[in-house]
Amino acid sequence: MKIAIMTRWNVPSGQSAHAEPLGQAWLEMGHQLKVFAPKGIDLLLVQQDDKPFVHRCYFLDVWGERKRRDYLFDPRPFLEEDYEIFLVEMMQFMPMPELLGIFPHIKKKAKTILVVHEVELPQDLNWYKFDWDAIVCFDTRYREFIVKAFPKAKTVIIPFPCHPPLHGDRREARIRLDLPLDKRIVFAYGFNTVHNHIDLFPVMERLSRDYPLLFLLLTHHGEKLATNPDFLLLRDEMPMVERLYTYLHASDAYVYYVRKGEVKIEGVGVSSSVATCLGAGRPILVPSYCNFFDLSGKEVLKYRDLQDLEQGLQDVFDGAEGVKESLRVAEEYAIRNSSHKIAARFIELFSEIEGKSPPR
Repeated sequence: MKIAIMTRWNVPSGQSAHAEPLGQAWLEMGHQLKVFAPKGIDLLLVQQDDKPFVHRCYFLDVWGERKRRDYLFDPRPFLEEDYEIFLVEMMQFMPMPELLGIFPHIKKKAKTILVVHEVELPQDLNWYKFDWDAIVCFDTRYREFIVKAFPKAKTVIIPFPCHPPLHGDRREARIRLDLPLDKRIVFAYGFNTVHNHIDLFPVMERLSRDYPLLFLLLTHHGEKLATNPDFLLLRDEMPMVERLYTYLHASDAYVYYVRKGEVKIEGVGVSSSVATCLGAGRPILVPSYCNFFDLSGKEVLKYRDLQDLEQGLQDVFDGAEGVKESLRVAEEYAIRNSSHKIAARFIELFSEIEGKSPPR
């Protein structure tokens, strides 16, 4: 199939974390791929050189991008490239007025699919003017609000893809990353501002009394503290998935943290960070009060508050049976929702709306 995706790409974002593993899987399956990606602020975040199939031809319509003097929407790649499937990730971020103007031309040559990353129905009326052939929701919560605006028959649930299970040796990973071999390492990234994770410092300080401990925090904002606690190691980087997995393999646990109350997460949501990390074979601790994890089961270890998080980390360090069960369930989940299996489900969807039999 000839597939085109309009999405953020090659940057640290939920849309990239969804689109890139699917795009790579489609290429490996023998399909053709075109990516229509943003310029502007995303050019400051690009993690590696773009491949030849990536066209950066527009600016996003968020974060003041439309007000820039060099604001751009180039319709030529959309109109001139050859594709039969046109998929958009997170329409709310896209330059909708310009895309609406050429959408009838796109519809003439391609089936159109929206992947919903929005956490609730947008206020911008342009969002409702697109006639999609299919709308992909990550779970039932997304479908519940999407059917208020679009026919249920056009919606399909396809989960967020996971990195396939990839285990690594802890000692080897620590040597590669120049990390201590004789300490417990708690890893954090994602909502990765230092001052957000200060809340965890008392937990780490208490744990460090009983366990030689390192709290390894990745941030890409260049943040620093006046003085670092002995247990803290800050690294300023945005790792690609391969290096991220090296960090995970070097660690004893990954903690996903958002502040209760202060960080308001409305509507619904999923964590692209956690989905990406589930295949690493390391315990993942997440806050039960964050609705990203409303539907999560034993593939993650949920904590209610910081005291509960401290007990959860103790269980990890002591090899509790619940932790072992979580690792087993997480691997099963990552296999069931691996990027290649999710990519195949998309191909089945594309074939269905084109009226074709899916390739065997």
